[in-house]
Amino acid sequence: MTSIATNVPAVRVQYHGARNETAKIQATERLSGGKRINQASDDAAGMFVAQRIKVSIRGMERAISNSQDGLGLVSTAESAINEIRNIVLRMRELSVQMANGVYLDSPDRGFAQAEIDQLLQQVDMIAQNANFNGLALLDGSFQNMAIHAGSSAEERISFSFGNRTTSGLGIAGLSIGTQSNAKAAMNSLETALAKLSDDLSLAGAYQNRLKHNISLLGSTKRYNEIAFGRIMDADMAAEATALSRAQVLAQANTAMLAQSNQALSTVLTLFN
Repeated sequence: MTSIATNVPAVRVQYHGARNETAKIQATERLSGGKRINQASDDAAGMFVAQRIKVSIRGMERAISNSQDGLGLVSTAESAINEIRNIVLRMRELSVQMANGVYLDSPDRGFAQAEIDQLLQQVDMIAQNANFNGLALLDGSFQNMAIHAGSSAEERISFSFGNRTTSGLGIAGLSIGTQSNAKAAMNSLETALAKLSDDLSLAGAYQNRLKHNISLLGSTKRYNEIAFGRIMDADMAAEATALSRAQVLAQANTAMLAQSNQALSTVLTLFN
């Protein structure tokens, strides 16, 4: 049918032109932003998966920081425990010395006792004031404190440190004022040293566990970021190709629209 009311070829050309313009806009947006998914309509399922991965990544980032905080806490406790151990070693050295029969109770053992008394006070001062961010570590109150060590609610690591004051170590009121007291003090100090050695081993175990956790989180986070990028990031080469194609089609569309409009002019020849 010959008609001038409806330019059927032009309508068809405009339809394809609109689709081509949408493709050109989409390719331009992806190239300019570097993202394949810029709104949910681009890939609703992909955006859902990507956002879930992003939540996991953010959780792992925070868990790495938490674990590093835990390392700082354990290192602080280890430093205090190690210093207490050095003090107890000195007290044991004095008790061994004063257990020797060549010394007099006064003044020899009296002077040694004066040092022991000062060292006992120092142990208490260290144990009662060792803290991390206000958390007391060695006064016996630090029990089952949990570090959140992962992106899920179940990933937690618990720490405990015992009472390492003189009373907790069993050396409060330690006396080496006589030879027999000095001998008894040696046994008490041996027990205290065993507790402190256990604490140092435990601190090392905590540190190793946290380091392994940080390593795992870092590796897992890296692979999640790669997966997130595969979903969300634009393939720049493919999008550049799509943009070039859309630009060529746009030029062809313009040419075809001109041809469609020109074709109507031939209808006028019917009136001649």
